[in-house]
Amino acid sequence: QVSDVPLRGDPAPIAMALAAPRALFSSIAGFGLKHPVIFGCGVSAFKTGTSDLVAQVFVEKKERVDWRRNAVFWTWGLLYLGCVQYFIYVKLFAQRLFPGAGAFAAKPIREKLADRAGQIVVLQQVALDQFVHHPFLLFPAFYQVKEFIEGGTPAEGFRKFRKNCTEDMLVCWSIWIPAFLVNFSFCPIWMRVPFVASVSFGFTIIFSRKRGAKEPSPSALSDDVADQPSDSAADQARQKDE
Repeated sequence: QVSDVPLRGDPAPIAMALAAPRALFSSIAGFGLKHPVIFGCGVSAFKTGTSDLVAQVFVEKKERVDWRRNAVFWTWGLLYLGCVQYFIYVKLFAQRLFPGAGAFAAKPIREKLADRAGQIVVLQQVALDQFVHHPFLLFPAFYQVKEFIEGGTPAEGFRKFRKNCTEDMLVCWSIWIPAFLVNFSFCPIWMRVPFVASVSFGFTIIFSRKRGAKEPSPSALSDDVADQPSDSAADQARQKDE
């Protein structure tokens, strides 16, 4: 007598459970494909502002959220990480400077490994992004946006950028060189900015903790030091009083 009990579990419930996430992902991907600028800007703004909130509330454990600081990151995410980086990574890199980048990203891994020319293009994109775009455009722009919202001057923003540049770039390269090797090798063109936003969630938490709080300008620090009497001058003043 053959048992009616199936030897394997019914796959129908599993398929039904996976159907909703697949449909959601398909809808999100479809919207991103049709509206890449809006999608990239929205994801970048939400990610960057949320990262700063996480840094303030859970990492720094602030009792009150600094909303002006949070506005810096929302604005930065929307205008630069969304709009400007869409132009850089999609229009400039993928369509003008490296027109074969999209085709290489779409290839199977086995074909990628055999495509030396495509691999060189990936390295060229990473080098241009990390050693030209980030140090000479992205970080200077960030300090200008931050200084503008905080009520400072462009000169103060540039001085802070110069003061922090070396440390900022070392942290940047440790995270973004590996990330962009993956991005330029595997992501379709429309997914480039959202991928950057996803990786940037963790990076922004780190960067927000390091640079989110309002910094005194280097000139103000030097003025404070100049206003303080030296030890010898203080000793002379005490001797006169005695």
